Amino acid sequence: MALLLTGLGDSREDLEKAQRQVGDTEANLSSSLLSGLLVLAAFPADGSSLGNAEVARMMGMNPSTAHRYITTLVVAGLLERDPGTRRYRLSR
Repeated sequence: MALLLTGLGDSREDLEKAQRQVGDTEANLSSSLLSGLLVLAAFPADGSSLGNAEVARMMGMNPSTAHRYITTLVVAGLLERDPGTRRYRLSR
């Protein structure tokens, strides 16, 4: 889970490992929270942006699920949306 602190970048292998760890968590942990943190970690630390469909593909989730996580992260101030491109990036 240290990947959550450093970001996942473009490493598909790291993403798959992190997703397996979420699936293997103890029953008393929140898999939804862990999934949301993985969505956040998927955004590049260099400030470049991702679209909803890209995040959904990276995470292997339904686009509507990805959108709910992303929208929640925007409201929490952790992501920001570019109204011109409709893409998201880490908040500055």
